Amino acid sequence: MSISGTLDGSDLVLRRVVPAAPAQVWQHAVDPGRLATWYGTWTGDPASGTVEVTMNAEPGEATPSTYTIHACEPERLLTVSSSMGEGSWLLSLELEGGSDGAGGAAGEVTYLALRHHDVPRDMLQNVGPGWEWYLDRFVGSLSGGDVPTMEVWDSHYMPRAGEYEALGS
Repeated sequence: MSISGTLDGSDLVLRRVVPAAPAQVWQHAVDPGRLATWYGTWTGDPASGTVEVTMNAEPGEATPSTYTIHACEPERLLTVSSSMGEGSWLLSLELEGGSDGAGGAAGEVTYLALRHHDVPRDMLQNVGPGWEWYLDRFVGSLSGGDVPTMEVWDSHYMPRAGEYEALGS
């Protein structure tokens, strides 16, 4: 299984082609009920510039983290940051509409790029497989397909760690 991530300077960028219009993809990323199907929940008022996000897909006790909203351009761009341990993660979800060539609404697709800004090179082997897993969960949840669980983490996602580590070489 090959990786979908590349380095753009110090940013790790993972891409997917999602079989849905940008409006549907956007809602799956920002609507609390839909976000809960693949990532976590959020509470608060986005107009304030921050929300509290509680991840629900990973094992262990989930605690809320404050996410700061830096850019919000519906159906196009969402940039947020959150504190992770002693560091901070800056993330962008970039969307662009297109067609799969089938024509009409049935042919609508969204080109999705998840950009994890300024990833330390020594973290690529962990961060890359993690975002692969979350993006597969995102697409599966949105399309009604498979939503990977932690049961496949070791067999399907951790084998990609070496390829991600090699990106930083």
